[in-house]
Amino acid sequence: MLEPYYVSYFNTQGNFIFLSSIFLREVENMAIDYSKKKVLVTGGGGFIGARLVHALLEKGTKVKVLDVRAGLLKEGTNQNLEFIGIGSDELSGGIADKDLVEQAVKDVDVIYHLAINWDALTWRHMLPLADLFDANIRGTLNLLEAAKSHGVSHFLFSSSEAVYGKANSFTIDEEAVCKPELWRGDPGPAYGILKLTTEKLCLMYSHLYGLPVTVFRIEVVFNDDEALLLSRTGVDRVVKGEVVGLIEGEGRASIHVDEVAEAFLLATLNEKAYGQVFNLANPATYMSHRELYHLIIQLTKSESKIKLITDPMRISSAPESINKIQRILGWKPQKTKEDLKKAIAQSIRSLLAHRKTQSGNHRG
Repeated sequence: MLEPYYVSYFNTQGNFIFLSSIFLREVENMAIDYSKKKVLVTGGGGFIGARLVHALLEKGTKVKVLDVRAGLLKEGTNQNLEFIGIGSDELSGGIADKDLVEQAVKDVDVIYHLAINWDALTWRHMLPLADLFDANIRGTLNLLEAAKSHGVSHFLFSSSEAVYGKANSFTIDEEAVCKPELWRGDPGPAYGILKLTTEKLCLMYSHLYGLPVTVFRIEVVFNDDEALLLSRTGVDRVVKGEVVGLIEGEGRASIHVDEVAEAFLLATLNEKAYGQVFNLANPATYMSHRELYHLIIQLTKSESKIKLITDPMRISSAPESINKIQRILGWKPQKTKEDLKKAIAQSIRSLLAHRKTQSGNHRG
């Protein structure tokens, strides 16, 4: 365990040396020679998956990607990158196809399970729930069974903060009661229920069969150019100058995709992480919905007004606690709220440019 986060000592020449936690985390993980490892990333073409794949390739790791689309990755760009399942059917291909899963899991040391069949663009499912639950739960079980039979050394699962649902306490740690069925906003209660179900299946394989499993409950992510906490519907209302109704006290934190990738790498083949569930958030980026929409109104130069709605039964939102992952793994996010604001501004510019292009096409 890396505690405290900052360490100092005197070297043999009597010089005072100060080491940061970032350097210490790298030293601890140097024991893993990634160039000798072969891993599988499901959903590797996605927002988080692609960043994790790039981070692994930078370390010389041989990476298999099981996905129905290459997404943010490009085929044929790295000799250590192998794609499986590209072009297969969303409901019956990818992780839902036992043969593809068997091919993907063979000879890998570690599985990073990030795949989910959902509509990530709007966070609203576009297919019947029965089909989505069938494909995702069956797909996760296919992976777990293959991991067990092939003796995979570590299975890391990407869950979501949506499993908590409606906040019922001021502190949301990993022991908080999960009530995703009470969630009223995006990505909707069904998404949280599915994530909670699949993470429990992963933990069952850990407890019953000894499969080393780690679960991350991840906050909404952003990168330098895009912030996924933005609702396109909400931005459209602001652009049109409509009144925006917000529940007073609500808000959320975010986390940079690089920090998510770092947490996955830090936990990989780390026995301290086996059987654990970790919140993955950056409390420094927390924004109330009121603050967020004031920023959107400013960026779009809109005349929209904000109407605050009081909910006497609502407990004010708070970012998820990250004390556990800091204590056990020594992970600590580095990004700031200003980094998030820059990503929001870039997202708004991109959305406005897209609207302008669409408008021009309609007129043409």
